[in-house]
Amino acid sequence: MPRIAFQKPKKIEWEILTDNYGRLEAEPFEKGYALTVGNSLRRTLLSIIPGAAVTWVKIEGVKDQLAHIPGVQEDTVTVLLNMKKLAVQLSEEQPATVRLTVKGARGLTGADLEAGSSEIKVLNPELHLASLEKGATLTIEIGVRAGRGYVSADKHPGGTFPSGAFPLDAAFSPIQRVNYTVESSRLGKVIDYEKLVLEIWTNGAITPEEALTRASTLLRDHFAFLAPARSGTEEAEEAADDFLRSALLKSLEELSLPARALNALVNADMTLVADLVQKTEADLEKVKNLGQKSLDEIKVILASLGLSFGMRIDPNILAGRGGTR
Repeated sequence: MPRIAFQKPKKIEWEILTDNYGRLEAEPFEKGYALTVGNSLRRTLLSIIPGAAVTWVKIEGVKDQLAHIPGVQEDTVTVLLNMKKLAVQLSEEQPATVRLTVKGARGLTGADLEAGSSEIKVLNPELHLASLEKGATLTIEIGVRAGRGYVSADKHPGGTFPSGAFPLDAAFSPIQRVNYTVESSRLGKVIDYEKLVLEIWTNGAITPEEALTRASTLLRDHFAFLAPARSGTEEAEEAADDFLRSALLKSLEELSLPARALNALVNADMTLVADLVQKTEADLEKVKNLGQKSLDEIKVILASLGLSFGMRIDPNILAGRGGTR
């Protein structure tokens, strides 16, 4: 079967990267493949990356969600909804239980829960959970475990929460949002490539860079089952094609040519290495302001790339797909 070069991204870099937000640009992709990769990564990031969440809450003296919590201004349902908003991280993979008793006129926040246990870290400690009135005492217990995706309160495995506890819907994923866009990109004279811009927001339990690495690895491992192992010869041939293509699509400005020689070539409508190597030495001798000394210097530079004058190049190598552009 004939091998046709297929363009892979050459530039992959984080434009912005913090603990909970990252913006990545990758280019160039073949037409349609930035969309394919972006959509696959988004689905994987949102559904497969594991995390931790509060799965149940037990409030001493309260057996019904419609019952009022003594000494607490908010109703029970509001307190439970606030608990669902807690972004947590387990210090170990084992489930953890946090028991806390607070007294007096004060507000209960995520920071109070973290202070009550060394097994969890609360990533939004400022989150308000409840307001206690003067003289009130509130004893609360929460259960945290690791998981993946979203699990509704009625789908938790049996035996994972104690009697009298209220099970909660759990959003385990540390990925809060993923967005991707596809923009135009170019490589040399080829202008219809694509650029993928990927944005990832997390709750801080995992960095965007680590999340992307995990998602990419999961996708690679799944596709590996569908692809037979390649021979060393095939890998070597592909690497050689990639090297040749990369060299041919370099701009002449990247070759450190003398300014006079570079200007002469550009004025003769040559901007890429591919334009230059397809000319014979006789052709280049006719180029205005390009002397023999410059030609000799160009030969040396091309030789360092494994190239020379008068080369015949398969159009598929330049185009990266079947057919000449």
